[in-house]
Amino acid sequence: MTRAVAVLIVLGLFAVAVGADAAEGWKRFVHPSQGFALSYPADWDVVQRQGVVGLAVVGPEIPGAGGMHVSVSVGSETMPRAMSLDQYESVTESKIALIFGGYQRLRTDRTQIGGHSAILRYYTWRRNDGLGIYQMQLYTLAGRRAYVVTATTTTTSPTLEQDAALLRRIMLTFTPGS
Repeated sequence: MTRAVAVLIVLGLFAVAVGADAAEGWKRFVHPSQGFALSYPADWDVVQRQGVVGLAVVGPEIPGAGGMHVSVSVGSETMPRAMSLDQYESVTESKIALIFGGYQRLRTDRTQIGGHSAILRYYTWRRNDGLGIYQMQLYTLAGRRAYVVTATTTTTSPTLEQDAALLRRIMLTFTPGS
């Protein structure tokens, strides 16, 4: 296991079971139709979209990553049938493992987000150009609506530890719509 992966696993042990409060000066986005909310640093950009990915907040550019930025996105979907959070997380992981080259789950935690049970998965994978990606995904259900909050940086970021801590803090401000 590389030093970076070991550090990320240790970092993930802190504050997973409790929500993170937004820092002073942060902004809060509330989706106009889906009702979910997410807080993020004031100097980050918001990209609102229609469809599965309803929002992305984009932070600083990652040095040496070809213009890639640290980011957090929120996606949601209405499930065609009732299923448990564990079932939903399992289905999504099987899809990710097929799509992302070199997918490796680092660990999975359980937490609460906005009064709902949630699963937080940490993993790495490689893009086709060989760039290592580090992601965290938060899964939660509100009725028949499933939410996936994805935080992204690179495994080679010179500020990987700080990126991961900030991204996790942003993710834990998420509250699902009602």
